[in-house]
Amino acid sequence: MSTETADAGRESLFWADQIAGEIISRKKFHFTDDRIPKFNKYVVKTSASISGVLHIGRLSDTIRGESVVRALTDRGARAEFIWVAEDMDPLRSIPKGVPAGFEDYIGMPVTDIPDPFGCHRTYAEHHTAKYFEVLGDFVSVRMTRYSTREEYKKGSFRPYIRKILDNIELARQIQDKYREEPLPVTWSPWKPVCDNCGKIITTSVKSFEGGRALYRCEDYDFEKRKAKGCGHEGENDPLKGNGKLVWKGEWAAEWAFWKVCSEGAGKEYQVPNSAWWVNGEIVEKVLGYPMPVPIFYEHLIIDGEKMSASRGNIVYPADWLKVATPELLKFFYNKRIMKTRSFSWGDLPKLYDDYDMHESVFYGKTKVENDKEREHMKRLYAISQLKAPGKMPARVPFDFAAAIAQIACGKDLAAKGIEVLKRTGHISGSLSESDKKALSDRLMLARNWADMYAPDRYKFIVQDRAAAKVDPKVLPVIRKLAEKLGEKELKEEELMNLFYGLCKENGVNTKDFFRSMYNILVSKDYGPRLAPFILSIGREKISKLLKEAKAAHG
Repeated sequence: MSTETADAGRESLFWADQIAGEIISRKKFHFTDDRIPKFNKYVVKTSASISGVLHIGRLSDTIRGESVVRALTDRGARAEFIWVAEDMDPLRSIPKGVPAGFEDYIGMPVTDIPDPFGCHRTYAEHHTAKYFEVLGDFVSVRMTRYSTREEYKKGSFRPYIRKILDNIELARQIQDKYREEPLPVTWSPWKPVCDNCGKIITTSVKSFEGGRALYRCEDYDFEKRKAKGCGHEGENDPLKGNGKLVWKGEWAAEWAFWKVCSEGAGKEYQVPNSAWWVNGEIVEKVLGYPMPVPIFYEHLIIDGEKMSASRGNIVYPADWLKVATPELLKFFYNKRIMKTRSFSWGDLPKLYDDYDMHESVFYGKTKVENDKEREHMKRLYAISQLKAPGKMPARVPFDFAAAIAQIACGKDLAAKGIEVLKRTGHISGSLSESDKKALSDRLMLARNWADMYAPDRYKFIVQDRAAAKVDPKVLPVIRKLAEKLGEKELKEEELMNLFYGLCKENGVNTKDFFRSMYNILVSKDYGPRLAPFILSIGREKISKLLKEAKAAHG
């Protein structure tokens, strides 16, 4: 696969390949005419603010960054992937599950707040550790981990802090270009941590004297909450003190320090006055380093709402892995990154179907006439793999797997499920161990999904006896179908033809027929696709139920 993906990377219309091409081929800075230096390696940065919960929305940045790293290496470039915990950020809200008493910590750096669950030293360590417990399941490229708090302690950003302070007027002018109101003359690029209460968001720098920031700790209003200041007045040396650069300056320092060539950011950063472009101009004109190539993307919407810890509609990586593969999430995020990523647990079968189609195209099982579309589909599938198998795995549609999981419930789901798939004709002959595992894994994920998230239309219980009322007009079709099922084995296509043929012969509307069948089988007006569903349950049992239904109605 490596040769194929390398060739695709050079010609592909896939977004990550285009970004990789731009990174390698650019010649000069974005805001100046300075020449791009020669890079021995290309560093792609991904990061997360630890002030909130690390959910699958945060994974999107990492997954897309990894795709650019792989696109660079497929072009023969040397690339490095780094993950940065933005753990000097203040706590801004209390996620669901965290004790209400932690509101007192709002405004403090997350590295200075105790772990509410008592298993780690700090709030930041807890959430970072939980995140990395599963992050390796989603990313195949090795990542080097960093902490902004640790780098501030080590003095790593000191040269860049000094440059920004020495050029504070230029930094102010860059920001004022994008503002309706100019920054106040007391504006400070440095944000101290209060020596008295430990909060960082409440400190307001009043002046600089002798290279020291003089501040007062004051109340800070968020949109719906307030961080209370303690009123303390103090001074702080930006080159030695406890604090951080403000974000419009800090991001630039991070790029220059880690020699970042590309990083992801939400689509809101595309606008000219966003922190991306302000930092881009600062990093080039003040720090003398070229602005990275951006990876702009849309954010994740869950059931029509932005994912939020306060709303409680969080999807954790561990939750995802109970019902879906890492490759499926990578596929989800890698596809059309500037289109809104709207997700609902009920739509998971559709996402699986889309993934399976791309897989079939990749392995040449499904033909696509348009060359560009075919190569794009193959590239999307390939770059979404942790490790692509040598041959196409045995597959069954996810919604059908969920149906089988409810029929073959109990122990030995894999063995029972595979037996059902043989009966329905989805698989035939002997299976390799890898195929057995692929089918078993999907059946287990589908069962979990049916238990935890599936909408009512996907849930059912096969009836042991026919107790449902049946439309009298449909009874002749029911009787004849019961006879046919009792006579011999039928394939899916033969069953479908039989349904429509019997309905036509007896002047029965097919909708009435299907509704009656589902009422008999699962006590609902709807259910899984009828032909494979009958085959999966077994023709003998279905024939018996239909005969009972006919007898019950005379």
